[in-house]
Amino acid sequence: DDDNDGVPSVDEFDGDSDGDGVPDSLDDDSDNDGLLDGEEVDLGTDPTLDDTDGDGLNDGDELDAGTDPLIPDTDGDGLNDGDEADLGTDPLDTDTDDDGLSDGEEVNDLGTDPLSPDTDGDGLGDGEEVDTFGTDPAVADTDGDGLDDGRELNETNTDPLNPDSDADGLSDGDEVDVHGTDPANPDTDGDTLTDGDEVNTHGSSPISTDTDADGLTDDDEVNNAGTDPANPDTDEDGLTDGDEVNVHGTDPLNEDTDGGGIPDGQEVDEGLNPTDASDDVTDGKYGGGRGGSCSTAPNTGASVGLLGLLAGLLLRRRRS
Repeated sequence: DDDNDGVPSVDEFDGDSDGDGVPDSLDDDSDNDGLLDGEEVDLGTDPTLDDTDGDGLNDGDELDAGTDPLIPDTDGDGLNDGDEADLGTDPLDTDTDDDGLSDGEEVNDLGTDPLSPDTDGDGLGDGEEVDTFGTDPAVADTDGDGLDDGRELNETNTDPLNPDSDADGLSDGDEVDVHGTDPANPDTDGDTLTDGDEVNTHGSSPISTDTDADGLTDDDEVNNAGTDPANPDTDEDGLTDGDEVNVHGTDPLNEDTDGGGIPDGQEVDEGLNPTDASDDVTDGKYGGGRGGSCSTAPNTGASVGLLGLLAGLLLRRRRS
């Protein structure tokens, strides 16, 4: 054993494995991997090959790190020991960040960070997202509704896989951050109109049962009266829609319910009946209802002229 490496010279490779100019028979570490050739023989590694298992780490470094120089993936996580050394993961721990996913699965399949338990920073562990919720651990907002997956599950009780959890026509994000509605309740204010219809169709408030404060609920206006739930006086007659329906019995879609020529609001202000055209008189003038426009006071000048004409005719008869 010329090199005192524990291997008889006759058994050593007749060459220079590490290319250092020293024949293996005279080189105690023929492959220059940090292990004596005799140690390698005892370990079962190849004394003429610095990285016996081809994992990217030389045999001596593997012994120092505690990995197996005969197994390229010591912890069996799907990453070679050398790759783990490059990534910074632990080649002796299948799940370096303890998120429930193996390092290999994170790197090779999911594109997540094996050093971060919550790759996308959404408040959910990568393992939870994959194995429990079905969300994307690399995307903070899986359904693209404007709410992070963690916020949906932990705060708003919405579905992180459905952008409109309550199917009301508004995205969960818009409900929470724009309209202040409940993304888990399709009719936040309980007026029987969905939040989406109120915002997108009727222009009413999804958090108020009577948007225009006219005394009629938004539902009554849309489905019964046919009035505008965002306008307290739909026909602009000076009476709120609610007063017309609930107090006066007038038509909130017709400014002159009785057709007498005076708007409903003016009739109420003047003590007239807005549902009776016969009393549509103001300042001595008939409003022009069923009988047409006429004067209610006698025309004195016309009467005097008529009497004069009659007198003249009588005088002519007497002379003749």
